[in-house]
Amino acid sequence: MSSYDFAVMGYYEAIGQLFIPIMNLSFYSFYMKDFFSRTDEENERIMAILIKFLSLINLGIIFVGTLLLLLYFQLAKVTFPIYPYAILTLFSLYFSVYSSFLGLQYKMNKEGLKFFAIQIINTILPIAFGLYLVIQLKLGAEGRMMGVLLTQFILAVLVFKMNFIKIKLDFNIIKKALSFGYPLIIIAFLDIPSLYIDRILLERLKDVNAFALYSIGLKLSGIVLMLGSAIYQAFEPDFYKFVSQKNKKGFIQISGFVYGFLLVVTILFSLCGKLIISLLTSNRYTGAYQFANLMVWSNFLLLFSYALTVILIVQNKTKLLLYRKIMIAVIGVACFITFIHYGGFIGACYAKIIINLLNSGILLYYIVVSRGGVKLIHQLRFKKVRKHHF
Repeated sequence: MSSYDFAVMGYYEAIGQLFIPIMNLSFYSFYMKDFFSRTDEENERIMAILIKFLSLINLGIIFVGTLLLLLYFQLAKVTFPIYPYAILTLFSLYFSVYSSFLGLQYKMNKEGLKFFAIQIINTILPIAFGLYLVIQLKLGAEGRMMGVLLTQFILAVLVFKMNFIKIKLDFNIIKKALSFGYPLIIIAFLDIPSLYIDRILLERLKDVNAFALYSIGLKLSGIVLMLGSAIYQAFEPDFYKFVSQKNKKGFIQISGFVYGFLLVVTILFSLCGKLIISLLTSNRYTGAYQFANLMVWSNFLLLFSYALTVILIVQNKTKLLLYRKIMIAVIGVACFITFIHYGGFIGACYAKIIINLLNSGILLYYIVVSRGGVKLIHQLRFKKVRKHHF
């Protein structure tokens, strides 16, 4: 694929993230919330109602979203065309609702083989379709995105077999789901400035080749993020257990093991990033290493914040987490605008590092405050003042 294809995919990946919160309405969390207190029949009925509602409302969201994108693309004179990429992106998200609920049902029912099969299909099929459409039919980014859409459509067909269309909408359940989900939707939107707005702003620089290298660097450094997230999720119950039991030694040991390993992986990637990217891109896009080597540190800081978040969740300090999201959203926009203006694509990488560093710093500050750390510091200072005075 050409640098233009990579740039298009990177840009529309960011565009897609803008629509995800409003196209799932956090219904997945609502479905899981009381899953084990309901019967299998109730769970299937509620899932069918939620899917049917999202199926109807998301058609309207796609229509309105396309009109808004058309307006933005015209006003901002966006480099990339809206057709067919916006349509492929939005309808991939539309059908992903079905596969997500299907995978969620298998996961909650502890049907490991079926859940694993869904994950394999979601991984292998887009690659297989993409290879055919890109290599054989020479469709470039369009072919790669069509591969994702075809995969989601095939998985959606499996959900259609459940005959959910026959089940009538229950607006009491929809109302409860919306009431439960709207704070989570707000929180999800607050993540957008610090995670995805960079590519929206970088497009304004009108440098397709640099945008492609940035997108490739982001994608490849994301491999470390995926690895780190998988490792963290494997040990996440232990983090919660040690914090709830106030077992400081256990928490420090598990944190040292997880983040010590991730630190080593991050350092190795930074040292070997140029070679790795050179091999993976057949020496065509080696320049992406300069972005990947910085973004991998941003990913490490993001992963580090996960453990800090657990402490506040267990202490029931969820409002502090919301305040932190708001602060980081505002800081994120300011950082990206400033650093991109003065530093371009490299500036965006440094902005990511600073944003995630501040994110972890705010969490650490909250933890100190919630444990009375500030009060202790004031007491120590007061004692020193009194001792000096006498």
